Amino acid sequence: MKLLIVNTLYHPYKVGGAEISVQALAEKLKKRGATVAVLTLGESEGKEEVNGITVWRLKIENVFWPFSDAKQSTLNKVKWHFNDVYNKRYDAKVTTILNSFKPHVMFTNNLGGFSVRLWDLAKSKNIKVVHTIRDYYLQCPKTTKFNGEHNCVQLCTSCKLYAIKKKKVSAGIDYVVGISRYVLQDHLENGYFQQVKNKVIYNGFVFNYQAENFKLMNPNEVVFGYIGQINKEKGVEFMLESFSKVKHDNWKLVIAGKVAPDYLQTLKAINNSVKIEYLGYTDSSEFYKKIDVLIVPSLWHEPFGRVVLEGIISNKMVISSKNGGIKEIMNQNPELTFNTHRDELTRLIDRIIENKHKLSFINNKEFMEKFNLESTALEYYNLFSEI
Repeated sequence: MKLLIVNTLYHPYKVGGAEISVQALAEKLKKRGATVAVLTLGESEGKEEVNGITVWRLKIENVFWPFSDAKQSTLNKVKWHFNDVYNKRYDAKVTTILNSFKPHVMFTNNLGGFSVRLWDLAKSKNIKVVHTIRDYYLQCPKTTKFNGEHNCVQLCTSCKLYAIKKKKVSAGIDYVVGISRYVLQDHLENGYFQQVKNKVIYNGFVFNYQAENFKLMNPNEVVFGYIGQINKEKGVEFMLESFSKVKHDNWKLVIAGKVAPDYLQTLKAINNSVKIEYLGYTDSSEFYKKIDVLIVPSLWHEPFGRVVLEGIISNKMVISSKNGGIKEIMNQNPELTFNTHRDELTRLIDRIIENKHKLSFINNKEFMEKFNLESTALEYYNLFSEI
């Protein structure tokens, strides 16, 4: 079985969890016996081997490279998204790759920069297409369905216009997978993938199961932690506001992730407590050694919430918002989830501090098996074989 895996970015590029998940899955499918190659984008063109997998990297065919810190005008952004609705500029090069590799299945993930045009190219050559939904790209050019301070209940006019072609083409693929029930249902209810077979396959992780065994690093203090992108939709400002109302003093908060100096000042204006420490970019293995409780305060509807699993695997107590796919991962511990439009996080933090010597977190082995990379890869392998 020959698989061509498509994702906007691939090693060494990394923006979020999708790049980690796609690479891990590609390498595990190869070990299962599939012939795997990857098609991705870059700032330059080339072909290389990454851990034994052929990677074709095409130079982006659009107004600008979107994964840098360079500021772009509104006009440039509009042009970029217009081009990205159905981008035919890759046709010749992608067709050459398809003719050379001859995949049985094109397995697409994040498509920003490529566009859904790839689906039609594959179908024109009778190549089966499986797509995994990892964000809201098909509905929202920003991929988040989050505007200002709120999740979008309905798509705005511009998003609807960008989405018309994507929605139509989505009905022609062979199978669609959601990385959570939430993100799959959100697309189906909004008219995508009509009459297309579908299922949920959670992201996979490599880990050795451990039953919970919580012990505070310092018996007199609870260290809370946040790791990830530092912005409004991830709930960092909301988290800081929540800590400003906590009744107890015996806590500390460490925040790991890159933050621009001007935004750091904005955050400190919200809460400048000496109990809060900004670590900057920090390797996750080092971060989890510093905390007792992981906070995932996302305001936007996370399609999955990879960091929640990372916290559980690191044998940490996790508390999280109820938004998006996160609550599916947290469904064994609903009392440790909170709404983001009330004072629930503040009350939960106080309760944890008050009961700091009795911390518990359900971490059932059977439930955790859903997120084992071996299980995830086997589900995908069986799906590809089926179609």
